Amino acid sequence: MRLLAIATLFFAVSCASPEGAPTGAEQAQATATQNYGDARSVASDDAVRDARRAYRTACQQSNSDGWCECMTGGMAQALPPAELAIATAAFAGGTVQASDPARQHVAQTRAAVERGCDQFR
Repeated sequence: MRLLAIATLFFAVSCASPEGAPTGAEQAQATATQNYGDARSVASDDAVRDARRAYRTACQQSNSDGWCECMTGGMAQALPPAELAIATAAFAGGTVQASDPARQHVAQTRAAVERGCDQFR
């Protein structure tokens, strides 16, 4: 019985020890390096839906339906609506004000999605 009491006390002390708990800096770093799951985790369903429809419509002006469905699915999944607007403007021949990092991210995402959608061209 005495051994059980000592073991319980030791367990309680070790659990209360701050050594195993992440510090504020570690928590902030973990949060900063997390990727969002998809566009709906950073925008409303309505915003995602509207951005997706605009992208698909712009794509279908000069590409096959199958390829546009594939591209729309991939791009709308990977990009939040603000970045999908950059890709939509590229199809429509328009421009959208955006930072260089945002434009580069859109271009990298488009290249990756295109590789997967090439079979639908």
